[in-house]
Amino acid sequence: MSKDSANSKVKHGIHIILVSSFAGANLATIVLMLGCCLSTYLSPELHPRLSQAGLLFPVFLAIDLMFVIVWLLTSWKWILLPILGVCCCWGFVWDYFPMNIRQLTHAQVDSMVSYEGIHLLSYNVAGFANDSANGMNGSKTAEYIYHSNAAIICLQECPQSGTVYKTLSAQLDSMGYETRAHKGLNVFSKYPFIGDAVYKSPASCSNGSMAWLINIKGDTVLVINNHLQSNCISSEEKMIYGKAIDEYNEEQIKASGKILLHRLTQAASGRAAQTDSLCNLIRSNLTKYSIISAGDMNDTPISYTYQRVSKLLKCAYAESGIGLGISFNRKGFPIRIDHVFVSNDLKTGSTYIDSNIHSSDHRPLQTHIFKSAK
Repeated sequence: MSKDSANSKVKHGIHIILVSSFAGANLATIVLMLGCCLSTYLSPELHPRLSQAGLLFPVFLAIDLMFVIVWLLTSWKWILLPILGVCCCWGFVWDYFPMNIRQLTHAQVDSMVSYEGIHLLSYNVAGFANDSANGMNGSKTAEYIYHSNAAIICLQECPQSGTVYKTLSAQLDSMGYETRAHKGLNVFSKYPFIGDAVYKSPASCSNGSMAWLINIKGDTVLVINNHLQSNCISSEEKMIYGKAIDEYNEEQIKASGKILLHRLTQAASGRAAQTDSLCNLIRSNLTKYSIISAGDMNDTPISYTYQRVSKLLKCAYAESGIGLGISFNRKGFPIRIDHVFVSNDLKTGSTYIDSNIHSSDHRPLQTHIFKSAK
């Protein structure tokens, strides 16, 4: 055997080993990605830790997409493998990263009836807190809400007292808004409320939902404002975790990670019960009214909460948003946990999360909602 022939066989052998290793790693990534998707079907009350696997979905998705480059450089015939992985999880990929390049055209909007587009704003105002270190400014948050000119405004972590709130409330009142409030949840509406609250979360719960019927140009719409169980992570814990990432302190990252996981599983269990109550509320009214459900859900699109609600209602951001849409962005926590859902008889357009305002620890979510022609 010639030396060139021997070298060729060695190279071929190494190539086979590399391809086999990459293929195994790619398949493992796809399995883990699918596992993240399947975890959304697990109740956090029964499987608190496993149900949090969805938080790792973007990590495995990114790794799977990186294999496209790997296969282009090593063995292009295998490029279908990572593409197959994306296809297997396509619905979840779209929930996480929608790509609605085309928005509703004027012709489509004109074909919709019953009422003009409802401009809706959902915003966790963080108590109109002032925290210069993190760029939080309650007055700027209130000013943003006032100038949004949204017809329906759903606020979370909104105090019903204090100078900032009273000033904003008076301003909106002078513009013809009505308001309803319950435990840090506020709905301001240019349209009249009908009767008493359809639902208010129990006083014993620290978080929850409120629901009111609103008359929008003769059409009765159920509007639900939500602030589901927060993740109970203190500012100090967030700071320690963020610092550990900045300095890449592996030991500190592991220690902080265990604490964060404990907090997340605790919160997820409480949020699951609230999610089930919310779904029961939606289900019992779905045949009676058009429904809009908005607010801080404290869960990403790859979660039990989001996926349960999306079985009943459409997500506005998935239908008419573009990109990641990060609504909560503190160091080490760039995620979308604020959502708007609508019933199937409604359509949404120009849904976006405004990243230009940084006066709260959340970003405001805005969308335009239209009634479909019957």
